[in-house]
Amino acid sequence: MRKKLKLFLWFSLLPHWIFIKYIKRNPELIEKIYSQQFYPFLFKTYSSIFDKIPFSLGDLIYLLILLLLIRSFIKVFSNDRYPFFKFIFDVGAFFSALAIIFNFSWGLNYYRLPLQKKLDIDTEYTQKDLEETIDSLISNVNKIHSSISESDSIPVIFPYNKKFLLKKSLHRPSFLTKSEAFDNTKRKESIWSLPLSYMGFSGYINPFTLEAQINSKIPDINLIISSAHEAAHQMGYASEKEANFLAYFFSRKNPDPYTQYASLIFAIRYCHSTLFEIDQKKSKEKINKLNYGILQNIKESDSFWEEYKNPFQPVFKKTYDKFLKANSQEKGIKSYSEVVGLIINYEKTES
Repeated sequence: MRKKLKLFLWFSLLPHWIFIKYIKRNPELIEKIYSQQFYPFLFKTYSSIFDKIPFSLGDLIYLLILLLLIRSFIKVFSNDRYPFFKFIFDVGAFFSALAIIFNFSWGLNYYRLPLQKKLDIDTEYTQKDLEETIDSLISNVNKIHSSISESDSIPVIFPYNKKFLLKKSLHRPSFLTKSEAFDNTKRKESIWSLPLSYMGFSGYINPFTLEAQINSKIPDINLIISSAHEAAHQMGYASEKEANFLAYFFSRKNPDPYTQYASLIFAIRYCHSTLFEIDQKKSKEKINKLNYGILQNIKESDSFWEEYKNPFQPVFKKTYDKFLKANSQEKGIKSYSEVVGLIINYEKTES
């Protein structure tokens, strides 16, 4: 029976590949049938089960997968009765099963209709648009900083603990359908927060349990955005660009000034980084307009990641880059930065 199942999984690779090729050309179909109907039902079913578990089951599933792979490697090198061909056969069937579960439980959201089409906004912008958006963001963040900090030169200290930040409700955008704007998204502290720090990641969604795992070691200013980013993934927005935009939107529209403060710094950092690539002189002029206390908050965040920097981090980043490109994110890990176009054009339509 096990051999027949493995054969079925191997033979399913070709139809699975053809199916993915087909849906890549039909995002409206995925949007209507999968993302708007099937996925919301699946998420609510999963969350009714996994939200009752206080720890992240998704973290343990990844550990189990790793242990199974290590066990297979040990068997092939220590057991003459387990030939290398059988090892390839077993591992191939295993990854075929993972690919099927991954796509049907969450991964098909990579091929849905782009968010900018739903918002009916462009993602193109000029340098003038970029500079005007940065000026507006800086003006707003300076005002909020002055209202929640004792002085312009003192960084903001967030008055919440991490458990509270992970439970904060999200603003429901009017442009999301009722089925998408889940009220019961729940984010959990990852058991593997320390390894995630060394890998350079703030969090992730487990596509097999649809749990959002957050690196609890990151500074509060990062945790607010990371929590909202992973919630956007839970809502079915697989694109990193779109999850980044929704994280900005959720946080920017939140009535809490500390959350708004985090969202504005998040947007400024991405926009400033883009301007720096175009015009370094202008970018330095813009950043000097920030209150000194805000720069201190940014420095604290940078110092955290610098502390965990290591020679293996680029390997993890490169692997994730390959994963994103394999799932129709053409720019890979650079797709995070594409949020700039969405922020600029959304702000223009709002104003």
